[in-house]
Amino acid sequence: MVADNVESLKRKYEDQVEVVVFSSHPDHTDKYELDCYPFRGSRVYTLSTKLIDHLEWNAENEEVEKVFEKFLDIERPDLVHFHCIQRLTASMLKASQKAGVPYIVTVHDAWWISDYQFLVDNQGEVFVNGHEDILSTPLPPSGISVERSLKRRMKLKTLLLGAKKVLAVSDSFAEIYRKNGFPLCETSKNGVSSGMNWLPKNTSNIDKIVLGHLGGMSNHKGYDLLKTSIQNLNSDGIELLIVDHSKGPDYTLKSKWGATDVTFIGRQPQDEIVKIYQAIDVLIAASIWPESFGLVSREAMACGCWVIASDIGGIGEDVEEGVNGHLIRSGSIDQLMDTIKLLIENPSKYKGLSSTNSLRKSDEQVDELVKYHYHI
Repeated sequence: MVADNVESLKRKYEDQVEVVVFSSHPDHTDKYELDCYPFRGSRVYTLSTKLIDHLEWNAENEEVEKVFEKFLDIERPDLVHFHCIQRLTASMLKASQKAGVPYIVTVHDAWWISDYQFLVDNQGEVFVNGHEDILSTPLPPSGISVERSLKRRMKLKTLLLGAKKVLAVSDSFAEIYRKNGFPLCETSKNGVSSGMNWLPKNTSNIDKIVLGHLGGMSNHKGYDLLKTSIQNLNSDGIELLIVDHSKGPDYTLKSKWGATDVTFIGRQPQDEIVKIYQAIDVLIAASIWPESFGLVSREAMACGCWVIASDIGGIGEDVEEGVNGHLIRSGSIDQLMDTIKLLIENPSKYKGLSSTNSLRKSDEQVDELVKYHYHI
């Protein structure tokens, strides 16, 4: 989504903006190493990080702060827009404050307001509204003291309140942040890629209804819920396609959950993602946490797939009941099973294309960012 925004900015506002990217490197090294390379007309800086304890929980990192200070001194940006910075930490915001550079933060998850990035604690309890009530705050993760947890939250809150704007990617997630101490949080709703050709699905070569799970094989993404439901149904009228994000693009594994055939594939390049949606009839997006947006559900709809989504968070905000999908109560195995039974009983309907009104595109989001938040 950020890459789409960058492309839109450069294409539509090339006479008004210069975009420079600073990101973490996907690999870890023994020391912090900064690299810079050109990509489609932009300079891209990548910083490799050490593999340290609680890597994506830590709020600050002095080494990162020093590197980012140098970056700010070299590039001298007029504005910094921060997105997912868990690995690099909020020390970049601290460096921006010291340099007098204004910054905007888009919050894509609960990292800023909770020890648990996806609002699901070690016992599986879901905090739908974050921790608006101090009494609802869960115990910290293993190895983290309550004192460290509180210090972290206060540091992050101070740095986030120092932002020129705090943006959330859906109305529902903006409301969570407003409930958790950021009353001025605004919505900058994500959109599907404007540069992608969203071709309609076509599974006519398969008689069964093909279900897809693309969001990741984690409990908070509803993977365990889906697996239990499929095993309980024990149906041969459906088959599953599951993307395992821990594997490379050439990975394939055939398996069975009861009587249901299951195919696992590795993560795919973004420019190949349409082929996955074309190969499924129904996307299962049964997350148990209040998703901040849920790009997969919108992308699936753009290809005419049906969507079964949870009724909390932003993942099902564009689902129209019976028109392009169904909403189920978050965490309900019974409702998920009943909805999958409905698919099996109506194969001609769900093998066909769903109907979705015009979906928001990434270009629209960028136009709003430029007009209302960047003030270019």
